[in-house]
Amino acid sequence: MKKRKRWKNKGKPQTVGQSSADVIRNIRFLKPEDEFQFECSLCGECCRNVEHSVMLEPYDLFRIARHITHKKRNCSGIEDVIQKYADVKTIGDSVFPVFLLKTRGQRKECVFLEDGRCGIYEARPRACRLYPMGAWPNDAMDGFDYFIATERPSHFKDSAIRAGDWMDQNFSSYDREVTLLDAAATVELAPILRDLEKNGANRDTLLQMMLLHRYILFETSEPFIPQFMRNIACLKRRLIGMMEGSAL
Repeated sequence: MKKRKRWKNKGKPQTVGQSSADVIRNIRFLKPEDEFQFECSLCGECCRNVEHSVMLEPYDLFRIARHITHKKRNCSGIEDVIQKYADVKTIGDSVFPVFLLKTRGQRKECVFLEDGRCGIYEARPRACRLYPMGAWPNDAMDGFDYFIATERPSHFKDSAIRAGDWMDQNFSSYDREVTLLDAAATVELAPILRDLEKNGANRDTLLQMMLLHRYILFETSEPFIPQFMRNIACLKRRLIGMMEGSAL
């Protein structure tokens, strides 16, 4: 694996769009014992009108690239998946990049929607696997807060489901470990990046380093977690080296 690649992307990353904020305004938190009603009618509506609202985490891109490569589609790895299927954004004024699923057509439907069905169902992003629920690490970073998205009220009918049961079915122990590791890395790296920016570090350089180490420098034939931990450790060393005036 070549560790000195440079991420090539057309244009500058934009900030996260309004659609994501719309989703956040329509969530409510749930405890594991809480129940909600939900019925999937295989209508594909949750895959439409999703512009700027489906975030692709590092493990999502890894799984999608592995799946597409295995299916022998025209894909050469994670970087190819990003170029074809994702838009890079930044969070506010920070240099933290995020990838959002591309959409197409007037109905802003997911690029993977094929004849009303998910074309990568086995490798669909975490946001899709957990829908209509979601989870993010709690303040102690040792578990998760659960929430439910209610922006599509027509889905909430039929039999009652326990929130904890839904998450047990759709949020594996490996997924949880990956999510907590990514969140912990974000918390650890954020103050270093802020200090570098205050000291005049080049934003494009920082963005490139974040993109490469968090998202791109992975081999889909190898387990994700060891590579992620290695990449984050390398990124941290390089950032600290920049702070000390001896960037690697």
